[in-house]
Amino acid sequence: MKKYALILILILVTGLMAGCLGGNGSTTSSPTTSQQTEHTPSTTTTRSVSSTTTTQSPTGTPREITTDELLAGVSGIRQFTYTANAEVSMLVIVKQGNLTQRDNVTLAIEETGYMDFESWSAWINTTTISVPDNASTNTSRIVVNNVTYIMTPMGWVKATDPATAEFMWRYNLVSLAREYLKRTPDERENGEKLVLRYYLNDQEVAPLAMMYFAATQDTQISVKNGVLELYFDGANLIGGRISFSVSTKTSIDDPTIGKMTITQDGSWSETITITSVNEKRKVTEPST
Repeated sequence: MKKYALILILILVTGLMAGCLGGNGSTTSSPTTSQQTEHTPSTTTTRSVSSTTTTQSPTGTPREITTDELLAGVSGIRQFTYTANAEVSMLVIVKQGNLTQRDNVTLAIEETGYMDFESWSAWINTTTISVPDNASTNTSRIVVNNVTYIMTPMGWVKATDPATAEFMWRYNLVSLAREYLKRTPDERENGEKLVLRYYLNDQEVAPLAMMYFAATQDTQISVKNGVLELYFDGANLIGGRISFSVSTKTSIDDPTIGKMTITQDGSWSETITITSVNEKRKVTEPST
């Protein structure tokens, strides 16, 4: 199975590097004083534990925080760091000549990142691991003044397609929260943490699937069952989850791995934890 796990990783990494659909983010302001440090990209994943607070009315009884209050808090985020853990479970069918191979493949994707909506700068480090084979690959992206640099086996490459950065500014958790908090959630859970749940239509999920699963421009993709969850501690956004089902068909003609058709049918689920807010980091262009 390891050969086909590596092929699936190749598809994911190729799609990630190519960039895809997207849109522009939006800047916000906040009076919070921020600290500036310099960061060197790495693939180390960190965790954080957030405490829970209860909002009370003047009488001392808990009251429900409104989405307007939540939106105001999210709109005050100028910079943030995060960790993300995604699982991709797929039935992969590879046809190469007269050979057909079927495999159940599970990928674990670990990501750390920093995003700055004031300077339009960011860094994102991703490690993709095949389970249980442990075949893995690391990728890094640095964005400086909205210009994207991608680490490849040949070194750092400057991306020429502006959609690469545009996608990142639109589909990060904070930008998604800013957009969906303007809507009424489909479900609301008031517990140790507040959970808002939104059911996404196919058109809303398609750009995410295209970004991660389209290795070529003619990749055929079908998505369904999209869900966005936003997690809050009081009025503070602390994390979320994005999930959807996906089916793809990709034709590859590569001098290294040959001609093949790969179909995939499975699911994507990613959990994001925000680890800091409004702590400014210095992001510099990589040495190319």
